[in-house]
Amino acid sequence: MDGCGAIYPALCAVFIAQYSGVPLTPEQYVVVLIASVLGSFGTAGVPGTAVIMATVVLSAANLPLETIGYLYAIDRILDMMRTMTNVTGQMLVPVIVAKETGLLDQAVYDNPSGNVGVDDPDPTPPRG
Repeated sequence: MDGCGAIYPALCAVFIAQYSGVPLTPEQYVVVLIASVLGSFGTAGVPGTAVIMATVVLSAANLPLETIGYLYAIDRILDMMRTMTNVTGQMLVPVIVAKETGLLDQAVYDNPSGNVGVDDPDPTPPRG
């Protein structure tokens, strides 16, 4: 569960309800919460899925779908920020967990190899 699948669609639903002048009932807030959380479990971690999830949440809460165009106009920039945040978290959290559990080899982590992707580097230069 991340910001793309759970937080953004819920924020979109609240924004669109306020923009449209539709007061949300407590039942609609619960529907937004449930649709956002359950929908985030099935959301793929690829760019552009947050808008699709927002339409699912808006439909579940009976909010007007045509106003999603206002958010879609700026979503490309927002999507870049969400993707950057999610990728950073996906890289940082495993390192923290490995360090805390004692699984991180600090010497290997501190001295990355310059031969990334090379199985058996040949130390002798080619003759020519």
